[in-house]
Amino acid sequence: MDYSELENNFDCACQNALKGLSDQYKTHYIGAGPAKLETFFDLIKGEFEKTESAFILQNEITEKEALQRIRAIAKNYAKKCMDDYGRIK
Repeated sequence: MDYSELENNFDCACQNALKGLSDQYKTHYIGAGPAKLETFFDLIKGEFEKTESAFILQNEITEKEALQRIRAIAKNYAKKCMDDYGRIK
């Protein structure tokens, strides 16, 4: 099975999640200190888990390989996002 279309569609969903997180960061977390940053990291993890679950349900994905690919993409997005925001002082 070719997973490229599925992965591209999920990539778009993750990009939308990133935009939403960026907006929330600018509104509620920028310059708020380390404690708020930890709260934002929890929000990042939760947002990508929610995006992953919604995408899987919406697309009725049950195949093991497809699920693994979707979960890996979500995990990579969350890690990169936390790394990027962790560098912001």
